[in-house]
Amino acid sequence: MSENGAKQTASATATPAERAAVLDEELHRGYETFDGFILSERERAQAESNAAGSAAPGGQSGGGGADAAEPQTMPESGAPSGAVLAGQPAVSTPAEPSQTFTPPEDIPSGRDDDVVARQLREAAMSEPDPVLREALWDEYRNYTGLSSEEQ
Repeated sequence: MSENGAKQTASATATPAERAAVLDEELHRGYETFDGFILSERERAQAESNAAGSAAPGGQSGGGGADAAEPQTMPESGAPSGAVLAGQPAVSTPAEPSQTFTPPEDIPSGRDDDVVARQLREAAMSEPDPVLREALWDEYRNYTGLSSEEQ
C-alpha cells in the first residue's frame, strides 16, 4: 500500500482532533520551509549588497570578517526597528520610519513569530496613525491566535 493510501486509511479512522493535529503539523512544516526560504534569500541579498557596497567607491572595504556573512535579524520588540545591533553597520533608507511605537501589553515578545507575523508587528510598530496601528495589532492578534478576550 502506498504512503498516501496508508494516510487515507489512517485518517478515515482518526478523530477530528487527530486529523486537525496532523494538518496543523503539516502547516507548521510548511511555515518552517517558507521561513527558511525567506531567510536564505535575505542572506543572499545581504551578501550581494555587502559585496556591491565594499566594491563601490567610498564603500566600506576590508574589516568584513565573519560578521559580514551573518544574516541580520529583527531586533526584539523592546528595541526600535531602526536600532543598530552590535557588529552590524548602520544602514539608513529614506523609506524607514523615524518613529516606532511600543506594542500593547498583551502582545508577547515576538521571538517565535513567522514572516507574516513579523511583518504585521513591524507595520504596527511603525504606524503613526493610532486607529490604523490598533487595527494592525488586532490583525496580528488574529493571525497569531491571540484572543482579543485575553486582553
